[in-house]
Amino acid sequence: MELWLRFKKASDLLFDAKLEVTTQEEWQTAIKSTKPLSSILWPTEPLFRPMPQAPGTCFKRRHPHEKNYMNDSKRNASYREASITVASRIHALLKGKKILVYAPLRGAYPVWNAIQSHLTDVEYDVYYPVTSSFVFYPPEYKIMNQKGRPASGRFTHILELKRLRPFLSKYHALLYVDEIVSGGMMCGYLKDMINLEIHKEIPVIAVGIADAFGERFTPKKQQIAAMKINNLIEDFIWEGCYSLITEDQKFLLGIHYLDYHDGLNIIPMLTEHLHYYPEKIQFEQDVLHHNNNDSSQQ
Repeated sequence: MELWLRFKKASDLLFDAKLEVTTQEEWQTAIKSTKPLSSILWPTEPLFRPMPQAPGTCFKRRHPHEKNYMNDSKRNASYREASITVASRIHALLKGKKILVYAPLRGAYPVWNAIQSHLTDVEYDVYYPVTSSFVFYPPEYKIMNQKGRPASGRFTHILELKRLRPFLSKYHALLYVDEIVSGGMMCGYLKDMINLEIHKEIPVIAVGIADAFGERFTPKKQQIAAMKINNLIEDFIWEGCYSLITEDQKFLLGIHYLDYHDGLNIIPMLTEHLHYYPEKIQFEQDVLHHNNNDSSQQ
């Protein structure tokens, strides 16, 4: 499989080293020897299935969204309609321009996949920063947060933004895409961009799909709207859907972390037969490809 490694000082946009690994042992050796800022293991042939050491929980169904999961085509249709609306608004705003999409793993992964499947006439490169507040760097990485402790993936967002700076001048806008539940994470990430003065180097546009049609999002929505009014971000594009079940359903999401204390290393969620789980396949069939009468899919 293809392993992307990133370090604090970037030599290229997407990765600083790309390796072919064929076993879990090769993958772990590469991670431990290089101590990357973040890594992504892409499911390319030949495939293998990384497995946690007991009592690892990566492949256990723990979250309520994962237990007794049933596909819901109506729920999926709502997600799909939201993504089509957002894609249309991006097209209207950025048609003919070159943009850098900043889509944090894991939450933004299905959101951007859905949006881009309905997006036309916009040139873009996608950057997937690996961020997660419940995953930590080992002490030996010497990646510390502002309190001098081993950092979590929440701090990685800041390091990934700093890593991107040399490439921003190549683009007309930075499109920050994410899921929205309460909006706290999106608001926090935008504040980080503003504190780093990213918005002074490139226009920042916030984009999201909101859970429960945005019902829990009102206070943070007002804060983000104020950022636009104050010219701290260029624009804010969002649409609500019935449920963002992808947020906590790693089998549907298709990516996760093997361990929460070995650094920011994304792996594909594959079955023992080296396929994606049925819920991911069905969700994407409904959201990305469903409805042959939709001319945007022809």
